[in-house]
Amino acid sequence: MGFNSESGLAVGTALQNFTIQDNPAASGQEVTASIVIVNSHEELMESMGMSFEGHGRYGFVSASAKARFSESSSFNSTSTFLVARCIVENPLRRGKNFQVSAVAQGLLDSLRFDEFKAAFGDSFVRGLQTGGEFYSVIRITSVSVAKQSELAATLQAEANGLIAGGGFSLAFSQANSSQSTRSEFSASMYQKAGTGSQSSPAVEIGEVIARFKAFPQIASTSAAAYEAEVASYNTLPLPVPTIEEQEAFLFALSDARERKHRYAQTRNDLDFALRHPEFFEPLPPADVLQRASDMYTKLINAVMEHAIRLSRGQITPPRLFDPAALTPPLTEPAPIPIRRIVTALPTAARLLQFQSLKCLTHSDQFGAEDEPFLLWNGERIWSGTMGDGDTQALNVVRLMTNPTGVVQLFDEDPDSQDDLLGSGTIRLSDEAGQVEFHGEGDYLLTYRLAPVAIP
Repeated sequence: MGFNSESGLAVGTALQNFTIQDNPAASGQEVTASIVIVNSHEELMESMGMSFEGHGRYGFVSASAKARFSESSSFNSTSTFLVARCIVENPLRRGKNFQVSAVAQGLLDSLRFDEFKAAFGDSFVRGLQTGGEFYSVIRITSVSVAKQSELAATLQAEANGLIAGGGFSLAFSQANSSQSTRSEFSASMYQKAGTGSQSSPAVEIGEVIARFKAFPQIASTSAAAYEAEVASYNTLPLPVPTIEEQEAFLFALSDARERKHRYAQTRNDLDFALRHPEFFEPLPPADVLQRASDMYTKLINAVMEHAIRLSRGQITPPRLFDPAALTPPLTEPAPIPIRRIVTALPTAARLLQFQSLKCLTHSDQFGAEDEPFLLWNGERIWSGTMGDGDTQALNVVRLMTNPTGVVQLFDEDPDSQDDLLGSGTIRLSDEAGQVEFHGEGDYLLTYRLAPVAIP
């Protein structure tokens, strides 16, 4: 198959009678996976292998779908974004012993290079990468910047297996129990590989984490072709564009992409501020923000049109996008200050995870079970029912900023005052530890502290 690097489109086939084989020396899969917090639209694109630098050699099989997905994430500077990424590569299938077809050879023999390029492009597909890709983009926003950071760190820790499953869902529910930490999240996914239930939508946090961990097996049993290795015809005895022509085109196209991403992120910031003014210090009037957003939409459309014409070879020689040269000219709006209401995260901060609670001896003289509940610095963080020998996984995470904190255990009594079973102190300097409660009953609480993984 031929490939036109200017338009990004597959074209006719100039080569024939070649053979295809897997690499017999490397029959296993290659898996790369990560859960990362991204801080810009370009970082989001890079985490999905969509940076401009990654386009030259691989990727036109799935690039357009991934680009649509990444740009649909509506990246903005206010929220915290996490990207779950799993890429599985099966052995590369590569062709060899290529021969030029009679039709293509006839064009070359008659020096009709333009017609050859129109029919067969300037490159050809030399190999096909099967396997799969899975991406999930998760957006978290909270009225409290500290709680937003805590939720993001909790989700990242849970996905990486540092805390047990369900920790984020519990932390999110508890955050929304208070107006001062009211939060929201959304998740979207892109997947290439799998069939049927293997590729069903995964938008709940538990589903995303389960799919992320199961994806290598999915890509093994139901692989997809997601990348093509594209080689220039100069690897064969055929004429190719000069280095200067290629560099000028790539530079102009890279500039257009960078402008499009900057315009899009600025517009998304303005639109988010219009919809959620509660996250920001006093903003300019809504009509000022709307006019600026509308102008950035025009700039986005204009730079996309420029990039399309550039990629089709309709701008010769290639040139950079200049909004002032348009008809009518466009002017980028003056920067509009949009400042978050910032609750600074203290320098000395760690993530405290309450891991488990074990009932050694219950306290209720008239029943086989207690109804214990835990308070952390006065906040009720867990409740349940336990009997002798029972152990409960807690999966409760809190951001700890003070040097010490107090945890208390009570037995709930609906007919009288709740019974205090004991209390203990947890220190910010701890790595891990236990708190023993010895009242009318005996309990053992385990916990650990970890650094806050926020850039």
